[in-house]
Amino acid sequence: MISDNAGNIITPAVLNQFSGAISFAKLGAFTQIGKRFLNNKLGISGGLRFDQNSFTTNGMNPLKKLSPRIALSTVISNKFTFNASIGSYFKLLPYTVLGFRDNNNQLVNKNLEYTKSTHYVAGLEYLPSADTRFTFETFYKKYNNVPVSKTNGISLSNLGGDFSVLGNEAISSTGKGRAYGFEFFAQQKLTKRFFSVVSYTYFVSQYTNANNSYTASSWDNRHLFSFVGGYKFNRNWELGLKFRFQGGVPYTPYDLVASQQNYLTLGTGNLDYAQINSQRLNNFNSSDIRIDKKWYFKKTTLDFFIDITNWYLAKSTAPDIYTFKRNADNTAFLTSNGQPIQQNGSNAIPFLLKNTDANVTPTIGFIVEF
Repeated sequence: MISDNAGNIITPAVLNQFSGAISFAKLGAFTQIGKRFLNNKLGISGGLRFDQNSFTTNGMNPLKKLSPRIALSTVISNKFTFNASIGSYFKLLPYTVLGFRDNNNQLVNKNLEYTKSTHYVAGLEYLPSADTRFTFETFYKKYNNVPVSKTNGISLSNLGGDFSVLGNEAISSTGKGRAYGFEFFAQQKLTKRFFSVVSYTYFVSQYTNANNSYTASSWDNRHLFSFVGGYKFNRNWELGLKFRFQGGVPYTPYDLVASQQNYLTLGTGNLDYAQINSQRLNNFNSSDIRIDKKWYFKKTTLDFFIDITNWYLAKSTAPDIYTFKRNADNTAFLTSNGQPIQQNGSNAIPFLLKNTDANVTPTIGFIVEF
């Protein structure tokens, strides 16, 4: 609870609750066949799947959710292999969408379609030795029937990558999406002392809103890099290291005028959907380290380890949180004129609270294997 300067209690939040219990049946079937030709140098496989459900309007029509896929693999030489695949996939919408009811207790999202995605993938695999592997793949994914909010015309895929509940509102299946990019992967299996896995992905992820223009999705990092490696020392000591890097994700800035007017009612700021995902957070990187010492006995193995997550205290990045300035003991809002805060926030002092932290998690333990 927070009080204003006059001692009146203010609760800057509104709690909405509703019950949308639903029950229905889901059905699905899948078949796949594959064969190799030309002395096992050419492999072709194909599959077919359909899905049904007893809830949505067209849910029991299997032809509307028929998803074929085909894959090809051909050996170019004893070290190079070419792989390619095309496939369609259907996904039922989240239960928060399906179970939403309006003020008349009517289920308003029963006429929605499955989200459809079509994947196109092609790549090369290079095996210079039995313990070393390199792959390079390109991909393009197309999405149809993507859920879009009828309230603000924004695709649910553009509304945020945090842990908030999405879809508890009236939805239409009119959105589209696309994702494309490439991935490089390298693996060195454990040989004597060292092993490592390295991967880098560049991708673009976009979805349309009600205006049918593509906008960066809430997980459009663009760059993903990871490294996992380990080294075995003498006397059964081992060192493991993980490193990860990701580009900053897009986010939507606040509408500062609307936020100031409505904060005391909503308990949060109003996002400016005219600038949907127009800003981008800073890049992020972090690392974990682990040290193991093993003892081998006749029938058991004892492994003592120290594991430190985020050992160099990297700060995570997240959008700022809109709020009003408070006094030192957090019992009242400060105002620009020293008077009690107005319900419309006109004399409040807006403040963007930084939402970054650096958490380190050390773990000490042991493993006994029999």
